[in-house]
Amino acid sequence: MDQTTLLAKIGGRAYFLDWVRVLAFAFLIFYHSGMMFVSWGWHIESGHNSQLLKSIMMLTSTWRLDILFIVSGVAISFMTTKVSLGSFTWQRVVKLYIPLLFAVAVVVAPQSYYEALQKGLFQGSFWQFWTTRYFSFSWDPNMEAPFPTYNHMWYVLYLFHYTIVLLPLIAFINTARGMHMLARVEAWLARGTRIIILPCLIYFAIAYAFGNTEITNAFYNDWYAHSIYMFALLMGLLFVRMPSVWAAFERNRRLSLGIGLTSYTLLLIPAYISVEGFTIYNNYLVQHIDLLVKWSWMALVIGYARHYLNFTNAGLKYCNKAVYPVFILHQSVIVVLGYYVIDWGLPGVAEYFVIAIGTFAICIGLYQLVIRRFAVLRILFGLNWKVSNTTDTEHHSMHPTPAN
Repeated sequence: MDQTTLLAKIGGRAYFLDWVRVLAFAFLIFYHSGMMFVSWGWHIESGHNSQLLKSIMMLTSTWRLDILFIVSGVAISFMTTKVSLGSFTWQRVVKLYIPLLFAVAVVVAPQSYYEALQKGLFQGSFWQFWTTRYFSFSWDPNMEAPFPTYNHMWYVLYLFHYTIVLLPLIAFINTARGMHMLARVEAWLARGTRIIILPCLIYFAIAYAFGNTEITNAFYNDWYAHSIYMFALLMGLLFVRMPSVWAAFERNRRLSLGIGLTSYTLLLIPAYISVEGFTIYNNYLVQHIDLLVKWSWMALVIGYARHYLNFTNAGLKYCNKAVYPVFILHQSVIVVLGYYVIDWGLPGVAEYFVIAIGTFAICIGLYQLVIRRFAVLRILFGLNWKVSNTTDTEHHSMHPTPAN
């Protein structure tokens, strides 16, 4: 199938997905800043345990990564209409694996160092830690991750390997036969409430198949996570070839909102009300509520974004370029900044916002003043090696979206 036909099928740029991507990555900073203010255990702990933060994080923890995989699938699908699969695969190595290896070796290392400092497991400078301990390939049971580790960069590791696994499917949907099959699926899926019901049923089926829905981010044994994240990536990969499906999300946004608010309320009940006498609130029920929260909120975010955010502006264009380097940096900045801020003696709320807002400022500053100005750093942070003359045709990000 020629590229013109493929591009015509996808249509113009879906700006609402750009907004979803940028806002989802921005929220990661608030989420990971909050991890040191709840009782779930993290690299750095402030000693605070905010029930309000925990409630917000309970809502988003079930779906914030899934929706990023959907947007990643959209970008992959678009990119493979513009270049050969061989060129696409090499681009993924350069844009994903090189930044991943650099992050593991350099960017993520301060997270382990400051965690070891706070837990009293190491004394000395970062240089001493990095040259003598970090690359020991060992596991300290008191640490959140081994030495060395990828920590938040697990997303990039998973995304790269899912992309490789899906290459045969990508080759198929780029053919005339594949396009015909997707057109038939689109006509069926876009009707009524099917776009809300069917993916939810598939999530339930995946949970039933595995029984245990724990996510480890350890890659080699994280089979439930691989199933749900690859399913999300697959949805993005296919839905972008089915434009009327996005309209179905928008049309059903109020239904998604109703299901989302109801399921989230049910999820919060055990957190605020003693349910010891209510045997119905067991792990089995909570697992089902989690899945309802997951899909309904993904669906409503897509639906409302398409309705209200299907436009572009200078801010969105800038953020589209900055978001990948900021993602690579953000958790290390949070850990380092948090290590010092929590000793300032500020109220917990003030500490949280100093860390979150400070992380935004530091990451954007490093991107604007350092990373984007040097070719080597651009490559190490997943950008093109030089700035393009045209802003809209740059594809620096982890999963760029269609250009005009």
